[in-house]
Amino acid sequence: MSNGFLPSRITKISNFQANVRKLKQEKITGSSEEMIYTVDESGNLLVLESRETLHFARSSKRHAAVIGMIQRGDGKYLVQWRGANKLGGSRLDVSATTHVRKNETYELALQRSFENELRIKELVPLKHAFDFRYEEDLGERKENEFCKVFIGSYDGAYEPNPEEIDSIRFMRLTELKDFIRDNEAEATKWLRETVKRM
Repeated sequence: MSNGFLPSRITKISNFQANVRKLKQEKITGSSEEMIYTVDESGNLLVLESRETLHFARSSKRHAAVIGMIQRGDGKYLVQWRGANKLGGSRLDVSATTHVRKNETYELALQRSFENELRIKELVPLKHAFDFRYEEDLGERKENEFCKVFIGSYDGAYEPNPEEIDSIRFMRLTELKDFIRDNEAEATKWLRETVKRM
């Protein structure tokens, strides 16, 4: 039986995969310095600046970040134990998060992050949930982000990238809230800010 939705979805997946390949190739052949978008107070993308510069406390500016919370059919959310080598690592974290790079929208950046962090090869259906502004001092480093949060409905295959993630858990929202209440220091601030708005 023909499904009118299927060709459109296949086209979107093909376009997404082509864009990810293009962005990967640009990163390989271009500068090793990651360039990400600064934003205005409403989260509109402005200009590209060095990620490294934007994360130094002395030169920090608000920049674009995107957060994904994957929810399975059973209602549980995929959360990760963030790799110790990452900024703000060794803590419970969202399903995936990243900055917005050249030629990306918030949504495309998140799909790239799902592939990089969780090796998800297909397009995850996304629903925009809310936005928030977030700052955190980390010694000489600083987070200063406009975060756009999406819920992704997904029950498919995944494979945690060991360079990004130490382990994976599945938790209900009530369990996440309880964990954060009892173990605040063991959750990233952006996870805490996300969960309290859910």
